Amino acid sequence: MLIENIELTMSHVGLGVLNEYALLLLFGNAHSHQLTLNTGILPNQIKDNQGLTLYPAYFMTHLKVPPCSNFSSYKLWDKVSVGVDVARFGETILESSYVLGRDGEIAPNASQWDLNKQPSMRANSLIVVDVGESAVESRKVSVPRSECFAVLPKLSKTPEAILRSKNIRSNGFGNKAEKIKIKEPITYYVANDQDAAPGHAMVFAKFSKIMDWAEFVVLSQKLKPGFPSNVLQYLSLLERETFYYGNCFAGETLEVYLHGDIKECDSNYHGDSLQTISVAILTYQIEIYIQRNNTLLAIANVKKLLAIPTAFQDLIPDIKRIINNM
Repeated sequence: MLIENIELTMSHVGLGVLNEYALLLLFGNAHSHQLTLNTGILPNQIKDNQGLTLYPAYFMTHLKVPPCSNFSSYKLWDKVSVGVDVARFGETILESSYVLGRDGEIAPNASQWDLNKQPSMRANSLIVVDVGESAVESRKVSVPRSECFAVLPKLSKTPEAILRSKNIRSNGFGNKAEKIKIKEPITYYVANDQDAAPGHAMVFAKFSKIMDWAEFVVLSQKLKPGFPSNVLQYLSLLERETFYYGNCFAGETLEVYLHGDIKECDSNYHGDSLQTISVAILTYQIEIYIQRNNTLLAIANVKKLLAIPTAFQDLIPDIKRIINNM
């Protein structure tokens, strides 16, 4: 287990507050640091017996954000702590858990983490050859040299995510398209140096940004009538479970498919704060493909809360009317 104390700088949040993309990268950084703890090497120096560079490629992440501790409560220059706990199954499969808290807030034992009050994530990854060395999208699993990898606790039971990954790929999450029924995909161009570093595949956290962009397009443009864009800024993530089946490089065009539902919720769903009024819960399944060959890259199940600041509660009747007319 590892706890890292970090100041949220402009490199993390710009001039604003924490977001999902930045949090995923903070978790990913801590994960990489634990994998090389006490080895004397950097994470990008992990090698196999053939001298090939290895890295942990996520095949599942499940992020949860309690409504009482959403991203907006973590601001520029705040001091935070990131906890990570990684275990190993066999030679090439990792299972990990993460938590975010205020500086010094995270318990030194992962079993004591309060996941109902703090943003947290569970994940599974494979140790694979860096795709940047061969510029291919497929993953080649390999075993790191012992001196290049930290000693981790061993799992005796096969991670549940392995079987679940196969089931989700065949059946999805079981969501039935209800109020949100968009058959045509949203397209997204993967730009060089913006979405993927030159010569490298797109980082896993970028998938959530692409999903959010597609979500915005669907809710504001594809639905008729759509939601006003000033309403959608008040959507906050509650949960995103993602299974990754491939990756891509800059220059690709992606197709994003989304379907799901939106329902009204209790006005205090977010908690006791009187500064906010909860209005609705959005749940949807989203799939991302490479357009040129229909390769599936990721499937996610997403849950979000639409909560409006009390000062703008005059927007609520319009939101309810749109939901009821869908």
